Amino acid sequence: MSQIEIRYEKARLKEFCLLEAQGSLETDSPGGLRGQPQFAEIERQANGQVMMKIGVHRVQGTLVKLKKPLAVLKKHSTEDGTSYSIDAIVKEKFLFKLRPDVVL
Repeated sequence: MSQIEIRYEKARLKEFCLLEAQGSLETDSPGGLRGQPQFAEIERQANGQVMMKIGVHRVQGTLVKLKKPLAVLKKHSTEDGTSYSIDAIVKEKFLFKLRPDVVL
């Protein structure tokens, strides 16, 4: 059994949020979504609902707390071996399970 060393500094941890949507996100950009600095606007409403707008589409969702938090790891390879550091923690997800509306 091998052991993996994982380092982290609690004060430097970022907090990320997952995005779960039904279907797929497509773009006309040749670089795909990775080349886009921003592909959507997400607005949290007072009633706990979330609204996401992508282009001319709008979809409503909810903010859901994950049962168990997830860690986002970053791999560090050196001559001595491989180590990992925790870059961020994911505690919540935006859940969009309705079909989008077209906004004109």
